[in-house]
Amino acid sequence: MDQTWLKTTLERFKNEQDPVRKFLKETKLFEEALANQEFEKTDLLIRKELGGILTTFKESFRKLEEGFVQKAQIQNIGKTNSAITLLDRIIMKVTSAGYGLNGLGTGVKATSAEIEKVLNHDFSMLEKVESLQKEILETLPTAFASNPEAAIESVNKLLLDFETQFEARNSIFLKS
Repeated sequence: MDQTWLKTTLERFKNEQDPVRKFLKETKLFEEALANQEFEKTDLLIRKELGGILTTFKESFRKLEEGFVQKAQIQNIGKTNSAITLLDRIIMKVTSAGYGLNGLGTGVKATSAEIEKVLNHDFSMLEKVESLQKEILETLPTAFASNPEAAIESVNKLLLDFETQFEARNSIFLKS
C-alpha cells in the first residue's frame, strides 16, 4: 500500500455525510466527538489489515506442525507454540490498540495532530509487516528443517521487534 491509498481513504471518510452524521456534527455536544473520526476509521482499517497479515503467520506455523505430524518428526511437534502464543499477543495488541487515555473521565483527549501521527505510524507498520512476512514465510520451513530451536528463536526475535515498533505509537500520547 502506498500513501495515496491512505489519503484517498481519509478523504472518503471526511466526505461521508449521512443525515445523522450531518445533524450530530452541527450540535455542539457531538461536534468534538466526531472531529477526528476519519483518522480513527482509517486507522482501524489499517490495524485490521495488520491483524489479517499477522494471522497468516499462524496458519504457516500450523502447516509446519502438520508437516511434522505427517513426517513423524515427534521431536519437533509443539516447538512453534511459543511463536504462536507471541503472535496471538501481538495480534490482540494491534487489533485493540487505542488512542492514549482517550476515554470518559480521563480528562485527556488526543489531539488531531496526535491521532494523525498514530495513523501514519500504523500505516508505516504495514510496510514493516510485509517485510516481516517475506522473511518469516520464505525462510522458516528451510531454517526449521536444519535447526528448529534457532529458527523459532529467530522468528520470536523478529516478532518481538515488530511488537516493540508497534508499541512505539504509545509514546506519541505522552504529554510533557
